[in-house]
Amino acid sequence: MEAEKHIDNWLNVLAKEQQQARYLGLPIGSIPSLRIYPLLKIERHDPNVFFPALIGSKLKEWKHMMTPRQAEQTDQILEGIVGTFPIYKSRRGRMHYNFWPTDPDIPFPNGRLLHRFDFFRLPDDIDDTALVYSALSSDKPTVLSLQQDIDEHFLRHYPKQPRMYAAWLGDKMPWVLDACAMINLLSLFQHHKLLPTAFTGTSEAYLKDIILTKSYIKTPYEVAPYYPDSAVIAYHLAKWLSGDREKLEPLIAGFVCDIEALLATERNDFKAMIYAISLLKLGVKPLREIELYRLERVSCPWFYGSMLSAVKPSWLQKMGRFRLFHIAHSCPAWNHTLWVEYTLLKKMMEK
Repeated sequence: MEAEKHIDNWLNVLAKEQQQARYLGLPIGSIPSLRIYPLLKIERHDPNVFFPALIGSKLKEWKHMMTPRQAEQTDQILEGIVGTFPIYKSRRGRMHYNFWPTDPDIPFPNGRLLHRFDFFRLPDDIDDTALVYSALSSDKPTVLSLQQDIDEHFLRHYPKQPRMYAAWLGDKMPWVLDACAMINLLSLFQHHKLLPTAFTGTSEAYLKDIILTKSYIKTPYEVAPYYPDSAVIAYHLAKWLSGDREKLEPLIAGFVCDIEALLATERNDFKAMIYAISLLKLGVKPLREIELYRLERVSCPWFYGSMLSAVKPSWLQKMGRFRLFHIAHSCPAWNHTLWVEYTLLKKMMEK
């Protein structure tokens, strides 16, 4: 009954947030989120597809645990989210999706300055594309066609680079690796049990190296320039590891030890919860209990727009690691979703 109550509260939060979108100048059916430039304390409501698609994928993942009434409410929320997806479709008619609406195609929408510069217009990317297809009722042939399309894109535009899933699906963008974006795409393929390819094999080898060398702890920006936080990277790595435990079991024990050590010393309760979720996903009970009432007062951005991560020349690109060039993206509804995920996983562990 307690799990049912948590899901009820979560669905009511999502429905309320979805209703707010129309009053904030966001696509109707979307889930509001913020982009924040902390140094100047600038906040803008951001009409991105990322957070709605991310939450939509969770709705589909948890629907089997819901009562018929909750499933009906879930369908209504999903219908609104999915209804916004066409406005993010690739401006070139490809199977890909963009972070911001492509018609009209305006960078930094709701902004006052940066939206005037074509330099900031984004190409499509693997992250948003993967999350949209995860939120949709995509069948295996569709996802297989997507994989073939993306593989061909990288072969055509980045023939000299390793066969790995880089972040951007543009033809003039630098080749940028982001482990979290890579995991979201691999998890989509993993879910549909697609056969391995040269791209999936090399990408998975890269993720294994990140875990073995602990580089997601030592140098998070180099591992994931758009998710430069060890807790958030750990969450994604746990998602990947839990998706194919039999094959990835040799990596899990060492990863769990590292996460337990990070959790023990983490002072931010919200990040501590993210580490705890990572452990729970792998069937490990965290030694530290997170008090949910304290989480209402703390949070952390889920990802960052690093303005220099995908520019030329390379020396300018390296400056992207400094927070001066980072725009934080946060979503209250996603924060609440994480609180619910922690609670549900903990209850499952107790049973």
